[in-house]
Amino acid sequence: MGTRSNIGYESFHDQSVVVMYCHYDGYLDHTGRILLEHYNSEEDARALVNNGYASALKPTIKEINDGRVNKDKPETYKSLENYMSWNVDPLFIEFIYLWRDDQWWIAWNSSVETPDGFDKTVYYHTDFKPLKEELENWDADNFGEAGVQFE
Repeated sequence: MGTRSNIGYESFHDQSVVVMYCHYDGYLDHTGRILLEHYNSEEDARALVNNGYASALKPTIKEINDGRVNKDKPETYKSLENYMSWNVDPLFIEFIYLWRDDQWWIAWNSSVETPDGFDKTVYYHTDFKPLKEELENWDADNFGEAGVQFE
């Protein structure tokens, strides 16, 4: 089963949004980290998204395209609001990465604990946060001061 994500950019000129689909490994520590380390400029973000579908994000577009069968192109929406309102199925897109204002942003499904102690997934993607900060928080929560992952 894939951890599905959308990766997109917002046009500076007309606020349209261009979005590609990525099927596997959409979580913060994989796709988020690769975006920050390998696609962290407007030029790189646009090239990645304009390339279209990725089975899983890789450090280079060439690696993404090696052996790629699915050639789906990205989709363009007239605004971020239009994309979010009508084109995001929260059951199938767990992470959304968006390049705007010269940085990556992230929104994702999150869980909250219910009074009976169970986790409940909240399908709410509109709370975009800076990806760099969210990844730093993830690292702080999941790795000790010596850089060792907690069990």
